[in-house]
Amino acid sequence: MIRSYLCTMLPAVLAFAFSGVYAIVDGFFVGQYIGDSGLAGINIAYPMTALLQAVGTGIGMGGSIHMSISLGRGEEDHRQCFLGTTVSMLLLATIFLFALLLPLHPHLLRLFGATGSVYDCGLDYIRMIILGTAFQVFSTGLAPVFRNLNRSMFAMCAMMAGFITNIVLDAVMIGVLGWGMTGAGLATIIGQGVTALLCLIMLIVTEWDFPRKLLIPQGWAVGRIITTGLSPFGLTMSPNLVIMLVNLGAVHHGGELAVAAYAVVSYVAVVIQLILQGVGDGSQPTMSLYFGEGRVKDLHFICKLAYGIALGLSIGFSLLTVFGRDWFPAIFGSSTAAASMVGHILCIIAIGYPAIAIVRVTIAYFYSINFDRFAYIMVYGEPIVMAILLLLLPRFFDLEGVWIATPMVQVLMAVLALFFRHLAHKKMHAQSSKP
Repeated sequence: MIRSYLCTMLPAVLAFAFSGVYAIVDGFFVGQYIGDSGLAGINIAYPMTALLQAVGTGIGMGGSIHMSISLGRGEEDHRQCFLGTTVSMLLLATIFLFALLLPLHPHLLRLFGATGSVYDCGLDYIRMIILGTAFQVFSTGLAPVFRNLNRSMFAMCAMMAGFITNIVLDAVMIGVLGWGMTGAGLATIIGQGVTALLCLIMLIVTEWDFPRKLLIPQGWAVGRIITTGLSPFGLTMSPNLVIMLVNLGAVHHGGELAVAAYAVVSYVAVVIQLILQGVGDGSQPTMSLYFGEGRVKDLHFICKLAYGIALGLSIGFSLLTVFGRDWFPAIFGSSTAAASMVGHILCIIAIGYPAIAIVRVTIAYFYSINFDRFAYIMVYGEPIVMAILLLLLPRFFDLEGVWIATPMVQVLMAVLALFFRHLAHKKMHAQSSKP
């Protein structure tokens, strides 16, 4: 059982790590060749990129969770219906998001606080990302489907192929051709396109006998996918909403220098958060399967194992962040003034990593077993609490209050997660005890 679980979870962790590294690769080349304004531009524009990825993840996870539960219950017809509806919903979401963001993205950049050279850099970058909407949505949406089809290794390899493509093209388009922020965005969407294309080809090959009529969305399946997918959607989007809120606080209390410093910090933090989320989402197929099969004790064992792995990783990342606080600014080409601020902020946010581990695994546990209400509160409560803290703490601590808010909200959400986990455990035990 443990071996099977690890074979599913570990590739998922690596896939999430590669997903986060996409942003870091762009940040590395942009920082080296363009500087602080380029870093700040990507950071302020990133919530729009995150929206595309979050919608893909939400639909893909929502569909694949029900695919796993149906598989555990032996309902092959339902599994196929969820698969077909998921693919159709990804296509419809692509069309909607492209039509929405194409005219709105300049106004959203202004709303997020971008001005001057930061606005220009962000505009050049996000324009290319929006043109590649389909690649963003399908690459993030099909990866969880393959994890739930027992092909986690393929999902990881597809992400790696896109990642390597992105590195090579960033070096060529930014470093050699001098295409600047446009080149950074173009490299990203081509890399995502490689991942999406590989996933589509594999899906066609492995599901060749799939009834094509099931590609027509089924209303009952759409409802279940959306209900479950709102949690992973929010889980993917929430850290980026937090980044947007912190950016606004940094602009107000520290100016462009604070935003540039936080850009480097967010690159580090996002990758770590994604790896910890990978532990939770990588555990989801096994937990959903055991839930469908009624193996409650095995389900709880996998959940505890996921907690242990995530907490161990979070402690290691905390130490790496603190001791490597002088390396990260150099990697991203930060100015001397920004570099000293980066090191200080990294030491503060490292405090919250263990809390992130608890929250990410708990939320994955909730949506794995259809405890959606608890997941909703956890996912959407975080940016709300962050907004409140960012209104209060800077009044007393100025810019320092902006940085303190991040670990504080993570600790508060971890306490709430453990409380909800206790309630969910009692409820499941009561249900399993009924004759």
